[in-house]
Amino acid sequence: MRSTKIKIIFLLICFALMANALSSSNSELGVKGGDWVDYGFQETFSSGGEQWQTMEFLSVTGTIVTVRVTIHMSAGLETSQTETINLSSSDDFQTIFFSLRVHIVPSDLGVGDSVYLGEFGNQTIVGETTGTVAGADRRLVYSNFSLGGSLYTFYWDKETGVLAEGMSVLGVVFKTVWIKETNMWRGEYVWWPWVIVTIAVVCAVIASRKNISQKLHRKANKEMGNQRLFA
Repeated sequence: MRSTKIKIIFLLICFALMANALSSSNSELGVKGGDWVDYGFQETFSSGGEQWQTMEFLSVTGTIVTVRVTIHMSAGLETSQTETINLSSSDDFQTIFFSLRVHIVPSDLGVGDSVYLGEFGNQTIVGETTGTVAGADRRLVYSNFSLGGSLYTFYWDKETGVLAEGMSVLGVVFKTVWIKETNMWRGEYVWWPWVIVTIAVVCAVIASRKNISQKLHRKANKEMGNQRLFA
């Protein structure tokens, strides 16, 4: 009897540890202190000109994140705020269009997973795809839903959990943000133009040397001909 009880307790402990591991993996953040993202943003009635939002992750400890958000407006004005929030709670704060909980979600989400998006509550990951983000091919997960008459579509980088692109549409009014640049991954190096340039330079050098050689050869033949005439 005692042996049976010990086995049951052991199995319960194992199941508890497995559940905790799964829970931890589902809530793991893919960002770290020092990471940053530049977002371009646009809306229907914007005044034009370049404007962007910089999001800097100053520190990340577990699910506690300190973020500095700087908004750069086309007129040269800047506004900045720094906040510390616990992503395992309902903490949130607003950025240019969408709140921080939209901009950062757990990494490695899959289809069917639920994700908390602050003002939008809990939503579901409905698909997975690939796309070019800040010059690199990235694996993306996405969610789309309607709320208050607006249609929302959000794409997140699967590996890091950062928002890659987001859009809201209400009639003819739209708002969109997208990653312009980040230090979390590098854009793909485009090597083939340099190969073409190198080949062109080599061909030009070979052609030039051949041309010089032919000129020297003709000059030598001419001089030998002159020597025969005066011999």
